[in-house]
Amino acid sequence: MGILDVDLPPWSIDLIYGNTGSGKSYFAGWLVEQAWGRGRRFIVLDTKVKNHLGLVALRGVKLLKIKPGARYDFSRIAKIDQLVVVPTRGTISRLGVKGLVDRYYKPILDELFRRDKDRIIVVEEAHRYNPSSRTPGEELEQLFREGRDARIYMVAITQSIADFPKLLFRQAQRHFIFQHYVPNDIFYLKKMIPGFEEMNARLRRHDLVEFIPPDESRIIKRELVMRRTRHFG
Repeated sequence: MGILDVDLPPWSIDLIYGNTGSGKSYFAGWLVEQAWGRGRRFIVLDTKVKNHLGLVALRGVKLLKIKPGARYDFSRIAKIDQLVVVPTRGTISRLGVKGLVDRYYKPILDELFRRDKDRIIVVEEAHRYNPSSRTPGEELEQLFREGRDARIYMVAITQSIADFPKLLFRQAQRHFIFQHYVPNDIFYLKKMIPGFEEMNARLRRHDLVEFIPPDESRIIKRELVMRRTRHFG
């Protein structure tokens, strides 16, 4: 079996998207493992209780659980080199994902943008950060547009790419695309990605396409993406 080579440059904007259960979070966790192996700094903002919890098994990776009603020093969070942030069940039941994002994750992103450098930021359910499919959220937009100077590497994950603002979509340097079944998403991606429909038909479950604009692409087979930590998604 070959070895998968995926570059992790000092700065990039990666989009990971596909239908629910397609393998997005598994692959994102694999990217984080590669970053950890190279000594890179990262933060994972998870919207599930234990989706990325397995990454804490990596030496030096810290865990922060967001508890309902708690207050956090976002400047201290930004100083932790390798961190996985997850909500508790109580937080999700009380606030929902949108409330978690608005109350805790957006301020963390703002703090990272203003004060941090040389960081990989992984954002689950990135569509939740935007007011609408046409209007990007301020926190994501400033990182997408201006993160390069601070070498902020963004990994945005979404299952709703047709609802993701085109302004942000076009900022991405690299797209990791899992198999799509929803006709509206396929129609959208046919217009945005050369040859998408044919590549999509060739994908098995958990295979993915790596697309680098304007026209570079390859299919990555699922056998090449092997995690060293447990995935709970």
